[in-house]
Amino acid sequence: MKKTIIGFSLAGLLLAGGYATTSFASDTVTSAEKGELSWKFKNKWFGHYGRGFTNDSESVLQRAEELGIKTEGKDAETLIGEIREEEILKEAKELGIKTDGKDTEDLMEEVMLAKLKKEAAELGIKTEGKDAEALHEEIGTAKLKEEAKELGVSTEDKDLDALKKEIQAASLNKKAKELGISTDGKDLQTLSEEIYTASVKKEAEKLGISIEGKDIREAWQEVFSVMVKIEAKELGISIDGKFIQQIAQEVREKKVTDLAKDLGISTNSKSTAELISEIEEKDSAKLQDVLGENFMDIKGLGMKEMRGSHGHGKDGSMKQRVSKESLTETGTDSGSL
Repeated sequence: MKKTIIGFSLAGLLLAGGYATTSFASDTVTSAEKGELSWKFKNKWFGHYGRGFTNDSESVLQRAEELGIKTEGKDAETLIGEIREEEILKEAKELGIKTDGKDTEDLMEEVMLAKLKKEAAELGIKTEGKDAEALHEEIGTAKLKEEAKELGVSTEDKDLDALKKEIQAASLNKKAKELGISTDGKDLQTLSEEIYTASVKKEAEKLGISIEGKDIREAWQEVFSVMVKIEAKELGISIDGKFIQQIAQEVREKKVTDLAKDLGISTNSKSTAELISEIEEKDSAKLQDVLGENFMDIKGLGMKEMRGSHGHGKDGSMKQRVSKESLTETGTDSGSL
């Protein structure tokens, strides 16, 4: 199965503040209000344009210069807006879409539809007469079924919500087994907590980091910092005077750029998001190998659950609580499979 790449090793995972399911379908957001659906849908697909600078003005200036945008007298917000427009225009031209007389929003919709049609065709989905949202849902459903098959989850007579919950449970149980965690009598919330804690401890042990008596979130941040700095050193990236998020971003960008070059993909005037898209299409397995599956890449467990409320455990350390709402959260409209 060709998965959408979200994790970028532990560094990328923590930089993003969490990690999501790898399934394309899991990111689909629906609403009773059509307008709200359209807004969320567009922003999911094109949120990467002009973003990813992590409050780093140097990256904004560098990207603007790469795209031939004049920077004099412009603040970061203005430049990011211009970068967004230029990147959409650039991608439209690459897809053979006429750009004359069209505003950015119109081009964005055409680019989105063209890319969805291409992906749908690869999955054997008919595209005639279907708009972007319909195609997005069908692609998501197809990928969700493939993922269920990989995990040994039956899709027969199940709506998407039920299927997602089973995939979530199967993924958690699989990871628990890999970590030697018993699943008997445990709900998903409890299992998620234990997997998270065990995963952080495992990585800390590999790095020789003592986390005894530490809040698991504090330990996670320490593991993150050490791993990012190790990768930065290996890649020849200076950490002097930089925040850890900026270092992590540079590590990610360097890995993506190097892989693109190895695969014969031109990196000239392309953003990291654009390179990832091209690499994924050409060799998604190699992209995962190079950037790494994040160490807790499992359904139903994400940092948004872990960075919220917390309380003291019996051993004096802080025990994280996983949100029930997040564990049962689903994305695509229910429908019969």
